[in-house]
This record gives sequence, C-alpha cells and structure tokens, in this order.
Amino acid sequence: MSVPTIFDLCEPRADVRAGTSSESDFAADLSHVIRGTGGPVEYSDPARFFANTYPTRGLRSLLANVCTRLTGQSGAVAAIFRLDTSFGGGKTHGLIALVHAARGMRGVANPNEFIDQALIPTGEVKVAAFDGENADPANGRRMGGDVLAFTPWGEIAYALRGPEGYARLQRSDQEGIAPGAETIGELFGDRPALILLDELSVYLRKIRNRPNARDQLTAFLTGLFKAVESSPHASLVYTLARFLHKSEDASLRHSDSVRAPASSFLTNRPEAPQSSGRSLSS
Repeated sequence: MSVPTIFDLCEPRADVRAGTSSESDFAADLSHVIRGTGGPVEYSDPARFFANTYPTRGLRSLLANVCTRLTGQSGAVAAIFRLDTSFGGGKTHGLIALVHAARGMRGVANPNEFIDQALIPTGEVKVAAFDGENADPANGRRMGGDVLAFTPWGEIAYALRGPEGYARLQRSDQEGIAPGAETIGELFGDRPALILLDELSVYLRKIRNRPNARDQLTAFLTGLFKAVESSPHASLVYTLARFLHKSEDASLRHSDSVRAPASSFLTNRPEAPQSSGRSLSS
C-alpha cells in the first residue's frame, strides 16, 4: 500500500492552483498593518489574517500573555516579552497577530482558536510600533502632517499621543537624546498600550557610525522598559534575530545594545510563533 501524497490529502487553495500567488503576497510589513494602508490584504484584514494563520502553541501563548496584561486581568506573567528566532522565524507575523488582537480581532470567525475570548480587549488600546527597516534616522520618517520623527522615541511618542505626544519629546527626537522614564510614561499613563519593536538590528546598522547613538538607544530602552513595567495596562514586545551563520552581516551583531537594558526587566520569554502560517491548502 503506497503512502498518500500531500496532494491526495489536501486541496490547494484556488490562488495556488491558478498560479496567481507570488512571494510578495506573503511579505509582512508591520507598518502597513498599523496604519491600515497598503500591503497585502492577507495581513491587514484580521479575518483573512487569522484564517491563513495556524494557532501554534507559541502564538497562543504570546497572545494570551500580552492580552492578559492589556486587559488588566490577573495572571499576567510579565509586561515585557522578547521574540528570539532566526530570520524568517515568524516574528513579524506574531507582532501583526498582536495588533489585530489588541484591536479586538474584529470579524475573526473563530477567535477561540487563538485566545480565550475573555482576554480580548474590548476598549481602546493604543498601539505603537517601531520598525527598524522603515526608520529614517537621517531624513526623518513622516508620521503625519509636518511631523518627521528621527528616533524610535519620536515615532513611539507620535503613535501613542499624536502631535501632542511628539511635541512633548520633540527636542529629544531632534537632538537624538533619549528621554527619561517618567517622560516616556506620560505618553500612556494607566491607559492600555501595546508597544512593538521590530528589526532593531537593522536600525542599529543604520546608526552604527553616529557617535553615541547606540548609547542613547540603550538609555531609551532602559527608560521605556521601566515605564512599561510601572504601568498596569502596558505591554511591550520586541524582536531579536538569532544568527546561525558566521557569514551573516557582523554589523547586525549589536543586539547587546538591546539585550543589556532588558536583562533586569525580562522575566518571561514565550516560545516564538514560528511557522505560524497555515498551509496553502483550503
């Protein structure tokens, strides 16, 4: 008796059968999801995103831990979480899942597959994300109107409190000097807030030749972690990629600038949501 092939057991989706899918259809960009503009609908639409996502143990753990914190329920194991995987290991996919969960998982057919529905936030959660790939420390990244943010703290301030929040940290952003923990805490106070930091290694590569920039990033992360820990409804998730080959860009190995300030705050690291995409079958 022959062993059945995958084609005997699964029927590929229509776009796979028609040959109309491409790698670009699966290019995850956190900033597109946050802003709700551009990017594949497979990521921006919560219903389609979760329909194409397999509820791995790691993803379920991540959603449960973070949403427990955001909703202020008992049982939160930590306020700060690190996703530490190899490149392509599902980090950005996990962050996108968190954004949709924080926004209520609107339209998702079966949210219980991924998280206890009692943990899904029902009120507003401020979501701020810093993506090192889109950061522009030389020219500034346009946040809205005439606001250009040059640093992670400038981008996060605008995302959490709009122009008012950016104005509070404008001098720090323009001078590249990290704000203090209390000033950072003013941006969210006791309100639910989800802060995501992705591709910090790419950002570190961009600023590697700028004097004191790495030290200021370390100081900012230390203050940010302290502010998040002090707020009962705030949670922070950041990503770091593991390096598997000696040939990988040595300039990305500055992750100690990120790990060092986290060491005294990080109490739990859930399994990263690796391979969280569903199969290409219907």
